Amino acid sequence: MAEQRETYKGREIILRTGAEASTARATAGIREDEAGAEGTELYIDGERIFTVRDAGGKYIASGFAFDPQPSPVDLAKKIIDYRETGE
Repeated sequence: MAEQRETYKGREIILRTGAEASTARATAGIREDEAGAEGTELYIDGERIFTVRDAGGKYIASGFAFDPQPSPVDLAKKIIDYRETGE
């Protein structure tokens, strides 16, 4: 997979996987051990969100206490919804 872009509630979500994520990390100077779950890169409006997968294969974000989500994009939407309620 390469790069997936989606707009949700006016916010841009970018998900990079595979070679696309590897190239983006190298360009940004991010070490491989700082990569997200399975080498994925998740961004919301340009802000990098560090993700990990739990034992059940669902995604969680560092610094957020949400129920695990089935995909990084679902996780990004959850974060956007959470931030909207705080504004």
